[in-house]
Amino acid sequence: MKKTAQTYQYKVADSILGKTQDEYAFSENEYYRIYSFFVTYSMCGTQSAKKRTFSDYGWSVENVKNTTLGVALENVLNLNRNPDFVFTDKDELAIQFNSKDLPDGALMDVDKERAVISKTSEKNKYLKLFYRIRNGFAHGKFILRLSSQNEKMVIIQDDNGHNVTARIVIKLKTLLNYVNTVDINGLTLYSLRQG
Repeated sequence: MKKTAQTYQYKVADSILGKTQDEYAFSENEYYRIYSFFVTYSMCGTQSAKKRTFSDYGWSVENVKNTTLGVALENVLNLNRNPDFVFTDKDELAIQFNSKDLPDGALMDVDKERAVISKTSEKNKYLKLFYRIRNGFAHGKFILRLSSQNEKMVIIQDDNGHNVTARIVIKLKTLLNYVNTVDINGLTLYSLRQG
């Protein structure tokens, strides 16, 4: 029996992104750092021919579990002990989306960070999250919203037009903290060059 990919079918009109417009814009520095880290030099699978690894960024380990790298990532957002971030290998995405207030249709509540991530080829939760973030940014499936407290939030849906594989609400600050934490060599530092 052929195994199918784990997805959730939906109608394009039911995207959590809806027809909502961005409520803020990335600065040039934010744009550069986010796109170079998550998209251009993605650490995940074969998503980028320019792939970087944790060691490229200055870490002496490639594993996350029980390492200083793992502790550093947990200090940004502890995915192992955060019930609002669900990583599932089961065909229960509709149930999980609803349980985390990420149902079909334009998203109303953008105050709380949360996500439902379906399976990927990655081995740890951080790279699974980075994988889905990369897809959202690479395919323009994200919107920039402000929380009720004016916190800059990023809403991402990873899908192929008919099947959803992730829905994410995350603070811009969290994304930048991931970049800052991983990139101890400063490879994503942005500087204006003239000439």
